Amino acid sequence: MATLGSYNIIRQIGEGGFGRTYEAHHILNPNIKACLKQNIDITDDDAKLLINEAELLAKVHHTSLPAFRDLYRAQDNSMILAMSFIEGKSLDKIIEKHKALHPEEVSWIAQRSLNALFYLHHEGIIHGDVKPPNLLIEHKKHNAVLVDYGLSIIRPTSTTKATGYTQIFAAPEIKQGKPPLPESDLYSLALTMTYAWGGDPITKTHPDYVHPLLQQFVTDLTNQNPLDRSNWEKQDLIKRLSDIRNEAFGRRSSMS
Repeated sequence: MATLGSYNIIRQIGEGGFGRTYEAHHILNPNIKACLKQNIDITDDDAKLLINEAELLAKVHHTSLPAFRDLYRAQDNSMILAMSFIEGKSLDKIIEKHKALHPEEVSWIAQRSLNALFYLHHEGIIHGDVKPPNLLIEHKKHNAVLVDYGLSIIRPTSTTKATGYTQIFAAPEIKQGKPPLPESDLYSLALTMTYAWGGDPITKTHPDYVHPLLQQFVTDLTNQNPLDRSNWEKQDLIKRLSDIRNEAFGRRSSMS
């Protein structure tokens, strides 16, 4: 069994262009689980990305965000970020299996995500890569956890540019090289909702079975101009979605 720092590696969870993630158990107590993220390329730039991600996670505490555990350098000189292990599947894998989710299920996932984004934005943090693979759904806890802060930015300025983005879910201003905004994350979440209930995030079209108020909620978050979008200053987006759920489904909360 391979060991990284204080953890035994159980299995590899995923791999992207930047790093690999693993499920791991603490060597002194296997009941203590962690998610380990390790950079693939041994470069100063990639090490800095993980160091910055660790710094960000160490500053935040929220039920819909992963928790920081540790940061250390492995023997091969790669960096290891240890985070809380989320017992759930990514939203893209769930959609891959079921093709589309019921709009009510998408709504509660979106509401949990909005809570996480409200907290991050209040702390001056732009996530920068809200998309289905970065939302882990904990059905037993009825929770959605927003993960992967490799592209996140703390308190962007007028000259800040995104360090990367996912083409389909990125807001127009991000693709244009303009500063990331809270509205940029909200735009990405709205397209994620569209994708999750079987719509097309590219054309921004929705199935007929999606309630018109939900469609309008998404439309208001995906205007081309970020100044024309709904945002935290204009309205309580969490309450608005709760009101829509009550109108569309006859209840403000549900269990999946």
